[in-house]
Amino acid sequence: MKTRIITALVMLAIFIPILIIGGIPLRILISLLALIGINEFFNMKKMNYFSLEGVITSIATLSIVNATFPLAYFSSNSSFFYIFFTCILFLMLCTVYRPEVFSFEEVSFFTLAALYVGGGFSGILFVRDIGFSLVFLIFMIIWSTDSFAYLFGRFFGKRKLAPKISPNKTIEGTIGGVFGAVVVGLIYLHFFNTLSFNLLESIFLIMVISVAGQLGDLVESAYKRSFQVKDSGTIFPGHGGVLDRFDSTFFAMYMFQIYLAILLNFS
Repeated sequence: MKTRIITALVMLAIFIPILIIGGIPLRILISLLALIGINEFFNMKKMNYFSLEGVITSIATLSIVNATFPLAYFSSNSSFFYIFFTCILFLMLCTVYRPEVFSFEEVSFFTLAALYVGGGFSGILFVRDIGFSLVFLIFMIIWSTDSFAYLFGRFFGKRKLAPKISPNKTIEGTIGGVFGAVVVGLIYLHFFNTLSFNLLESIFLIMVISVAGQLGDLVESAYKRSFQVKDSGTIFPGHGGVLDRFDSTFFAMYMFQIYLAILLNFS
């Protein structure tokens, strides 16, 4: 526990100031984290990251991370489109010239990995460009969801949420996490409401992000179980790898982009 707390404090001491600064420093940090995340996928697949396939997948991922527009505006982002799909074509060619180490199953896996990691991290950059208070709101919702889910689950949890994937998570904890996130999120938005969400929009937004974050955590537990690993990596002592720390964030960022696109279309 001591190691976990120390690591968390160090991570926050590095991440939050760079998140506040934004711009190039944040883009460099996010790109580095994305590459580490892809490396963790290669390790879980027991494949060599420092290979032709690793380079191509990394370029595909970075093309999404550093795209001009997030995935929600896919059709407007031609530069990302060309780079990403060129990389996928090269991955498919690897099945011709390196069939002993790379099959179409691997092509599918790493295409999805690039979309998952690249799109999740690009969401952080996209929301930060709107404003620091907004991206920090999403992190506040994720963190408060985790804290309240743990507390409610510990004291009131009886019914298992997904016993085969994550035995410790309960339905009561999930509900408590959403409830706690709504309370914390509304207090935060009372002081920092960058996009002027009304009360109903705010409550629904917080609930969507809270649920999405918990689903992201479950999905990560599922693929770690399929690879029979406890953590995706070891870069953060006591916390695991990049994928372990940002699983909820990826889903939350995707859902925020979808939610915002829907609001803009109906406003």
